[in-house]
Amino acid sequence: MNSFKRESEGADIPLKRFAFDKSSRNGKSEFEVFFTYENKEYQYGFVVDNKRVYEEWLYKRDFRGKDKYNTLFERSYGKVNCGENLKDAKVFTDLVGESTLFLSLISNAKIKEAKNIYNWFLNTQVMDLGNAAIEALITRVLPIKIKDEKYLKSFERFLKAIDIGIDGIRIEEIKHTSSEEDETTYKVYSKHASIDASGYIEIPFSEESGGTQKMFGLYNFLFNCLNEGNTLFIDELDAKLHPLLLRYIINMFHNPDINKNNAQLIYTTHDVSTLTKETFRRDQIWFCEKDKKGISNLYSLVEYKLENDKKVRNDATYNKDYLAGRYGAIPLLREFNILEE
Repeated sequence: MNSFKRESEGADIPLKRFAFDKSSRNGKSEFEVFFTYENKEYQYGFVVDNKRVYEEWLYKRDFRGKDKYNTLFERSYGKVNCGENLKDAKVFTDLVGESTLFLSLISNAKIKEAKNIYNWFLNTQVMDLGNAAIEALITRVLPIKIKDEKYLKSFERFLKAIDIGIDGIRIEEIKHTSSEEDETTYKVYSKHASIDASGYIEIPFSEESGGTQKMFGLYNFLFNCLNEGNTLFIDELDAKLHPLLLRYIINMFHNPDINKNNAQLIYTTHDVSTLTKETFRRDQIWFCEKDKKGISNLYSLVEYKLENDKKVRNDATYNKDYLAGRYGAIPLLREFNILEE
């Protein structure tokens, strides 16, 4: 997304490689993604190191032929060839810098197919809850979003649906006046029904539990993703959440009455309570296994073969079989006495 801008600033490509062997540490890295945007299916990828783009490609699926993709453009060591469906971009092929993605250049030139790809990346959200400042997100984003009546009603229904004891929220607007300009910040309070009297008790959002704060932060991402039909990546979605609440979120994406725009949720987890045939199909379950060299391999349950060279049945007890080690991707724990000298 920032490739075109970064080169103009003289910045290197921000690439982090596999660190545990010399060839990977100093070599090139390849990235590729298949995705759908506005009912069109694309394949986009590139090969880079910190200094230059070596290869780049963009294909568009032709549904008239089985698994056939038409070439929009292909790039190899500085030379870019555009297909007929992207002929408007040919005038830019000699202008792309060696550390700039061609896609980044032509999307800024408002070439439609390129803009579609750019918009998919722009709308795809990645949420790292281990690093996210949830309270800061709430105090900055929520007050602005609450002004939208549709969003507010949906948010209040969500709070009641997940039964966390919050009957509403209040936003306190705080104005700061300086010699240069006025600034407005916000403080969020949650309302709880009083047990021994009528009315409500307000507490600062910062005093809510970690799980409640996380749900406040998650809601904005979930709302946008489901409303617009985007893709949402979340690291450790299960952290601080009850297993039933985790399943509740997953089922939002499975429910066609809620997920009308084909939004997609991709998340990492160590929780096995949702690792069941009732929650997921086999092709929706992927395992990540790290070997003794520190190399991680990703594989799907639907493709995994057991000791007898047979595939996993769709009526298997996935969570119990996983914990028993039948699918791999479990930690190798050795006996250790923490009190032994």
